[in-house]
Amino acid sequence: MEWVETTARTIEEAKELLLDQLGVDENDTEFEILEELKPGLFGRTKGQARVRARVKPKTPPSRDDRRRRTKKDKPADEAASVPAPAAAPAAAPAKAKEAAAPVAASSARREDDESSAERLDSAIATTEAEAFLQGVLDSFGATASIKIDTDENGDLSAVISGTQLGRLIGPRGAVIAAIEELTRTRLQHVAAGGPTPRFKLDIGEYRASRRANLETLVDEVIIKVRETGKPHVLDVVLGGERKLVHDRVAELASDLETHSEGEDPARRVVVSLGTD
Repeated sequence: MEWVETTARTIEEAKELLLDQLGVDENDTEFEILEELKPGLFGRTKGQARVRARVKPKTPPSRDDRRRRTKKDKPADEAASVPAPAAAPAAAPAKAKEAAAPVAASSARREDDESSAERLDSAIATTEAEAFLQGVLDSFGATASIKIDTDENGDLSAVISGTQLGRLIGPRGAVIAAIEELTRTRLQHVAAGGPTPRFKLDIGEYRASRRANLETLVDEVIIKVRETGKPHVLDVVLGGERKLVHDRVAELASDLETHSEGEDPARRVVVSLGTD
């Protein structure tokens, strides 16, 4: 499967866009972060995140298969142009094996190190995330409480509660998304680039109420499309919210279909009657 690439305001939003394009579940997708956001002042970020993705190969070729395929792919004339090696003394094979042994052992050690990389412990991630978020609150001069829960998979969900949190929320939750992404970057730094628990953030219950309101809106659109038979365009620009619309319609209205159209930052979701 070929790689597809996109840019967005956050890494998570870019991943959601790529999942829309590939039409597969996140567990079946391989992501590669090409460019991360640059931290700015007051929890804001600069630039855009650039991510590429592809459907995970079902049965990746073994190393021996790759070597054999590489040898087969060499042009015949190139192989013919290589002169036959001169006869070597009888002791040469033994020396070659001795020289290759340290290389093979070093390669095996690298593979063992990579395969043994463990995900950052949830307790450590919780401590680091709470400390980072408290620093953000202090920089904003905000007085609020931080609560971080860990689910059965060891992933983190943080909620910041308090009053006068508007600056920490931002237009359409943009500052929440920025702080969330910066916290993830902090956890990746603590893990020295290794795997980390997933992290989600809500401030002032903005995302929880936004989700409830969006679900109500989608329910109304389903009724409207059924009654009129005409497509309806939803002004949903964030990747995560577009996914919610797709999932909600698929769950409640099998006779309808959805698709995204347009380009970021003006990408929208269209709900219409099914083609069947």
